Amino acid sequence: MQRPAGDNVATLHAALDSATASQLPAAAVGILWALLTVVIWSAWPAYTRLSVVHTLTPQDLVALRYAVGGAILVPVLIRHARAMPHGGWRQGLVLAFFQGAPLALLVTFGVRYAPAGHMAALSPGLLPMFAAVIGAVFLRERLSLLRSIGVALIAAGALAMAGQSLGSLSSGVWKGDLLFVCAGLMGSIYAVRMRRSGLSAISGAALIGVYSMLFYLPLYGALWLESGGLRGAPALELAFQALYQGLLMGAVSLFSLSRAIVILGASRAAAFISLVPVLGTIIGALVLGDRPSLTEWLAVAAISLGVLLAAGLVYRRNGAHSTTDSVP
Repeated sequence: MQRPAGDNVATLHAALDSATASQLPAAAVGILWALLTVVIWSAWPAYTRLSVVHTLTPQDLVALRYAVGGAILVPVLIRHARAMPHGGWRQGLVLAFFQGAPLALLVTFGVRYAPAGHMAALSPGLLPMFAAVIGAVFLRERLSLLRSIGVALIAAGALAMAGQSLGSLSSGVWKGDLLFVCAGLMGSIYAVRMRRSGLSAISGAALIGVYSMLFYLPLYGALWLESGGLRGAPALELAFQALYQGLLMGAVSLFSLSRAIVILGASRAAAFISLVPVLGTIIGALVLGDRPSLTEWLAVAAISLGVLLAAGLVYRRNGAHSTTDSVP
């Protein structure tokens, strides 16, 4: 008798965690999950912009993301429904708002106006800054001096990359940048809420994907299906975008990010995501022919150094810093 799809997915995730945990300390496992998220997110701006300026609408891409990703995560959610903590279903609604279809619409519309490098810099790049502010103001979390400097470098680098749009307001790039900043704020709220929700990484990912599918697809069918580009798009592009938007962005990256947050804490997981501007700018140059300016390269250097500090990868020699000091 064939095993249900949910069992197969859960078994695969358990095997991956078991294999890595047997060979690596917990912090290293969390770092690997964070880096997987970075790789997936880094190519997303370039391939999303490539599609929205030529073939598909932003609404089309978000529909593909949650039609495929949500369907994949339905059996996973069923498999983990009994283990859902008290209030978990309600928490899932909040997480789906801040990391689901609304956020995806913001950044996908934004990349129609602004370059892929701006999307890669602002949407995830400002996330650790917002997460640190939220943690300090509302949760009374404390940051070490080195991690505070790292967050400041990340914010300065991301803002420097976006600041070039201010020199040409008539181009409309600022519209995309504004949407990316809003997305960064939403992502940081998600990161903090996920860490304190009591949900497992796989349950959080499944709730976000399934809730987004249930709420967004009927809205898309009623408002945007007829005017969209899904029916006239080449089959190869639809297959690629369904794979990238649906499987990788809609399912895999949700789980990997949630897993990184659970292991590392919101602030450190957010700091790793700031590597996305580095790889996202490079991939944008390769795929779209964008040529980063000197200011953008300097921003990349600042972000890279900021990640080393804010993620806690630079320790004192006596090892006094714990890898879990961001956990409330």
